[in-house]
Amino acid sequence: MDDNNNITPETDKNPPENMANIVNAAKQAILAYAAAVSKGSNPSIPVSDVAASMAELYLPNFTSFTLGSITVFATRPDAQAAIERLLCSYNTSGIGADIRKYDSRVEPVSASSAICWITWEIFPNPGTTDGKGAVEPWKFTDVYGFRLTQNNSSVNKGLQCQGG
Repeated sequence: MDDNNNITPETDKNPPENMANIVNAAKQAILAYAAAVSKGSNPSIPVSDVAASMAELYLPNFTSFTLGSITVFATRPDAQAAIERLLCSYNTSGIGADIRKYDSRVEPVSASSAICWITWEIFPNPGTTDGKGAVEPWKFTDVYGFRLTQNNSSVNKGLQCQGG
């Protein structure tokens, strides 16, 4: 168990030698995605730029299973448009888009794929209320599939699917 009382599998701490590369690649992708998401907390960065940064980490045909709905981003432009709509709805509602990575863990599945848990914390705009009082920050965890794919001579790294 880690300092946040999260169960961390042994594979995340000491992956087998042949799995170390996928764990490191997944951790790098999590950090890159967290950096892209955190741009939403800066009101001087256009929402379209935040969405584009986030969408860069999705592989084609990314599939999300969220609250009983299934969404597919066939292409990165599809992902960017959907993310932009979501961020705009957060801003319009008054919650804002100050979303930060709270914690994460990686469990390798194979030498080219891993499961990633990312816990996010949303910090609502000051003064946001729900009719009962100020809205306090809250956390939620997404589960992502991560994979490395060979494309000619290059390697694509990306998030394959999410459940929220």
